[in-house]
Amino acid sequence: MLIDIITGLSYLVLAVFFILRLNHPAKEVPEWGKWLPLAPIALHLYALYLAIETGAGQNLSLLNTLSLISLIMVLLVAIYRLSHQTPHLMLYACLFAGVVSLLNVLPEKPNILVLSGNALGFWHIWLSVIGFSLLLVATFQSALVLFLHKKLRSKPASIHPLLPPLMQMEQFLSALVLSGIISLGIALVLGFMQPNDALKAQSLHKIILSALAWFSFCTFYLGYKLSRLSGIRFARLCIVAFIILAVGFVGSKLVLDYILQRG
Repeated sequence: MLIDIITGLSYLVLAVFFILRLNHPAKEVPEWGKWLPLAPIALHLYALYLAIETGAGQNLSLLNTLSLISLIMVLLVAIYRLSHQTPHLMLYACLFAGVVSLLNVLPEKPNILVLSGNALGFWHIWLSVIGFSLLLVATFQSALVLFLHKKLRSKPASIHPLLPPLMQMEQFLSALVLSGIISLGIALVLGFMQPNDALKAQSLHKIILSALAWFSFCTFYLGYKLSRLSGIRFARLCIVAFIILAVGFVGSKLVLDYILQRG
């Protein structure tokens, strides 16, 4: 659809803005610069409404789900950026959302779910998507933590002036992981409370991998908070745990909707 192309290009234009910002860190940026993400976010929200809402129900196909995840991700980073300097994280978020929006023009089999009157299913899906989005942002933040740590160890240290202090970045990472754990944990509980027919419709490996990833995030978070894991090791393990989650959350839909269907 044309709206998806416009949305994707808007995100990529915004990404170019942040690249220029990072290349010229000393240049003064007007206060309204913080509100620039609102334009592509508004376009993205409208495009998602057109794609998801159908007369028969909600179309939560793979690309629509990824688009929803990218929208939540950009929104989270944009809100955090109102009070913190995070051009690197915003750049990653815009690039991801832009690519996903452009991919959304590809044809795919719809996955229609009727969520009207199904509060349990509605909250299970929403909290799953929100939890995945939070942990995706945490993964990007983990990469930035590792990048900053590597720069600090170099002699002489060459740190980009717009990178926040390492402690602040670790605190934000910890908050993201905790929020993702809570959202995903509630979603898993609600998933097991659904009727047997709905449970049987879920892939077994998706349930196992999602639960394993959630347990891994919980273990790593507790290890970090109890000072048994350093911030650097915590960041590395968060990336590993997210890969497990992504394989269960997205990989199963990719296999079922594309590979097996075409086979």
